[in-house]
Amino acid sequence: MRIILSVLILLSTLPNSTLSGQTSGQEVIMTVNGEGVTAEQFLWSFEKNRSMDPDTGIEEYLDLYTDFRLKVAAAKDAGIDKREEFKKELEGYRKQLARNYLTDTSVRDNLLKKAYDRFLEEIRVLHILIAVEPDASPEDTLTAWQKAMNISERIRLGEPFESVARGASDDPNVSYNGGDLGYITVFQTPRNFEDAIYSMSPGQFSRPVRTAAGYHIIKVEARRRSEGRVKVAHIMKAVPPEAPEKQAEEAKKAIDSLYSIATRGEADFRELAKKYSDDTGSAMNGGELPWFGAGEMVPEFAETAFSLLRNGDISAPFRTRFGWHIVKRTGKESPLSFEQAREILGSKLNQSYLLSLSRKSFGNRLRKEYNYRVNNEVVNWLYSIADSSFRSGRHDQQGYDAPGDWVFSFADIRITTGEFLEKATDLASQVTTDDAQEFIDTIIENYSYEQLVNYEDSRLEDKYPEFRYLIKEFHDGMLLFEISDSMVWSRAETDSSGLMNYYESRKEEFTIPESATGIIYSIALESGKRSIRRLTRAIRKGNSDQDIIEAVNRFAVSGTGTLITTTMGTWEKGEKSMVDNVKWTKGYHQFTGDDYHYLVWFSHFNEEEVVPFEQAREKITGDYTKLVAERWMEELRARYDVTVNRNLLNSLRQNIEK
Repeated sequence: MRIILSVLILLSTLPNSTLSGQTSGQEVIMTVNGEGVTAEQFLWSFEKNRSMDPDTGIEEYLDLYTDFRLKVAAAKDAGIDKREEFKKELEGYRKQLARNYLTDTSVRDNLLKKAYDRFLEEIRVLHILIAVEPDASPEDTLTAWQKAMNISERIRLGEPFESVARGASDDPNVSYNGGDLGYITVFQTPRNFEDAIYSMSPGQFSRPVRTAAGYHIIKVEARRRSEGRVKVAHIMKAVPPEAPEKQAEEAKKAIDSLYSIATRGEADFRELAKKYSDDTGSAMNGGELPWFGAGEMVPEFAETAFSLLRNGDISAPFRTRFGWHIVKRTGKESPLSFEQAREILGSKLNQSYLLSLSRKSFGNRLRKEYNYRVNNEVVNWLYSIADSSFRSGRHDQQGYDAPGDWVFSFADIRITTGEFLEKATDLASQVTTDDAQEFIDTIIENYSYEQLVNYEDSRLEDKYPEFRYLIKEFHDGMLLFEISDSMVWSRAETDSSGLMNYYESRKEEFTIPESATGIIYSIALESGKRSIRRLTRAIRKGNSDQDIIEAVNRFAVSGTGTLITTTMGTWEKGEKSMVDNVKWTKGYHQFTGDDYHYLVWFSHFNEEEVVPFEQAREKITGDYTKLVAERWMEELRARYDVTVNRNLLNSLRQNIEK
């Protein structure tokens, strides 16, 4: 089904003052073909429309809304809402909209705020890694943890961090950074690592922190406010980490020479980079690199770039593990505001972690709202029977004698022991634990969450009026599109005889008026009568376009401004006064106005003509579609009864106008 809808989603409730006093939102304000529309429903639609078009009054909107309801009534009579395709598409819209009501959006907002607070700060971090695989055996994991604890103790007893890191860290970069990661910020390290560094003060060490890579011993060296982002161009002379000293010295001499040339202004930095930089990726762009912030470049490079005070400043030569560099600052930006950073930070949130937190928070909220209870006697019994065969799904529930007939309940729902045992069988393979209690608790947690969300989903229309009206709007909007397509748009496009008859009856609307093509010479009166006579004579006698151009150019400009302008074009009657002031015949014509003497030359004329049908088809179809729509609305108004509760409408108007 081809659906084109434009629906403004408003998630705010209606103003209480509008339905105050004796007016009930559930009173019927109008009836169309026997279907009532409540005051609340009408007002919700009116307020939404008014947010887009503030000048629309309630009476004007009543007419628009009535036409809308008439079209919906016609669609229902046509049985469109009974079609399986329609129901399936509407259900898809509902599921999409329901997601906003079946999650805890505050969790995301809180995480974004926390991430932005971290985004505004940069932390210089040192670390030592003791590698261990995520799925390592308990023995290997314990060995790695004990090694990490021993290393941590050595540092606390005074051994220099860098020397311990170089001798003990499994980080492959430790040989050239000594464990120093430089300044980093949010979303640049695993979550556990990040949580640890943002909880520490300068000088503090962490206990071993586990990530997928292994255990980390972390030291926070310093913290500072974010310096934003910087843009630079650079020239590099490459020196591989294991290169001989002679190669490093040659690279240093080369970069020193380039630095001297660049700072003395003997050559453009971009050209030097293109010609001499070993970083081929940036050299072709004059050494230019993308914008970057903390943690996005190796520490030495980042610190040098951020130390430059002004655009155009060039750094002294410095070395990184890639070689020798000089850097020129080309731009600097302050940290983004929260609104500017929101989308970037949101895209980096760990979606599985976010979903887990949101699910937990939303589930807890529903449990509290619907008086969730657990039958502890039955749960303890479940713990006792959850042996290995039970947890693997190999059991016959008929052999169990439960001490109660329900496991958990909420609202008016009770999950029986039998239902739970069936669910445990279905979920057994998805819950990987050897602990009987953890197995039962996990299934209760997951099963109760599923049931609570299903129950909440079933109540959305009753619980949230705005949700009910949005679904109603989707429903009616889909009906409106389908009935309009079949009764107006497609009909108008395919009705060849109707289109041709419409064209024949309104040919005067599809004509090209009479027009003249030529040149207007506007000569300023300040040129003087003698100059005007000489110029008009020269133009009239010109044997070629070149002759005329030369004659015009001789008089075109004086010390005070332009004396002559020429305008070429095609003009219809009444379009340009200079053209209308002369007789429409070929050749030259002239007259004098307030400030100019005009010489008008007509090369040819175009008679009025009717635009052929195919050339005018697009406009004809548009106009004919409007005519078909008007006739259809006349039919609908004659076919269906419409009644309006005027007293209620006047009451709404008075409350709105207060």
